[in-house]
Amino acid sequence: MNINEEDKKLAQMLKQGAHDPGENPWFTRRVLNKLPERSPRGSWATTVVYALALVACVLCWLMMWRGQEASGVITVRDVLYNVMMGAVTLTVLWQTITAVLHAADV
Repeated sequence: MNINEEDKKLAQMLKQGAHDPGENPWFTRRVLNKLPERSPRGSWATTVVYALALVACVLCWLMMWRGQEASGVITVRDVLYNVMMGAVTLTVLWQTITAVLHAADV
């Protein structure tokens, strides 16, 4: 049996057994009026956590550069570390910026 036919049969069975709630145009407005105010999506705590993660990334970059200067040789491990740290730093930076923007959207 075709999946589309099974979906149609299931939808028809659900429609037949469904309870009709009736129409009430004020239902949505009454429900929305009783809901609490929307809280902001971001908070200062999230921004602080992301900022601390960004500081940790900067410290990792500084430690990496000091290690490369001391040895004078760049290895495959160093290149892979640079790529991964770059990806992590960009991700944390992006999350920090969006957290700050969402905190500003009150």
